[in-house]
Amino acid sequence: MTLTKCSAAALLLCLAGGTAPCFAQTNDGPWVQIESTSFMVGIGGQGGDGQLHLPNLGTNCIYPFNISGIGAGIQVGVSRISSSGPVKNLTKVEDFPGTYGSTQAEATLVVGRGNMSLKNNANNVVLELASQTAGIALGVSGQNLTIDMPEPPVNAPRRYVLEFGFNKDFVNADSRKALNELIEAWKCRYVNIEVAGHADRAGKESNNLNLSELRAIAVRDYLVGAGVVPTRITTRIAGESDLQVPTLDNVRLRRNRVAVVTVR
Repeated sequence: MTLTKCSAAALLLCLAGGTAPCFAQTNDGPWVQIESTSFMVGIGGQGGDGQLHLPNLGTNCIYPFNISGIGAGIQVGVSRISSSGPVKNLTKVEDFPGTYGSTQAEATLVVGRGNMSLKNNANNVVLELASQTAGIALGVSGQNLTIDMPEPPVNAPRRYVLEFGFNKDFVNADSRKALNELIEAWKCRYVNIEVAGHADRAGKESNNLNLSELRAIAVRDYLVGAGVVPTRITTRIAGESDLQVPTLDNVRLRRNRVAVVTVR
């Protein structure tokens, strides 16, 4: 077998071969896929595209990104690049973009297979990329790999109050609209969601405690049905306590028949 010395950026150029990603996703953690097709690398290096997958947050949590710095300093033609692997130490989406370098000064790549660990220079995020090569020999490149993933900050509430009809526990149209806004803004972010079920003071306290639980469960089930990972959601049963509007006993008030959803 032929041995080739590669740095972080040059190794990504070695990740050519099959049409399928090299990394078999076997868990629910974050992972990354990088691909580019039909280009010639020159002295300045070329780029490609990738996707950050976050199944640990919910279904269809995928962020596209661009990469640059592949193979800077070398000359080689490649018809396809395909690499993938887990992302470690990622605790918020904003930490993913940046410039990555090899965790070692250089690495040895065996033609036919290979691996590389790349660390974000600004934090502890690490990409563990696996490869399958196809007889490509590359020289050493000292450049780093840069990931650009423009993602605007979330401009959405962190607290939602969902009202229920008297003696009702189903999520109505207004509440579904609010929850859909929450899902669009927060589903694919590193946050947790608390759902607190409440009741007004009309009727028996035990019945109201049960109603508040059912309201919290209904909201939780709606979020899970929309693809939010269940472990991110906690429920709390408030019953007649912690009212939105203090009232006397046996007072019906819609503003107290609520589920309060808090993004943390």
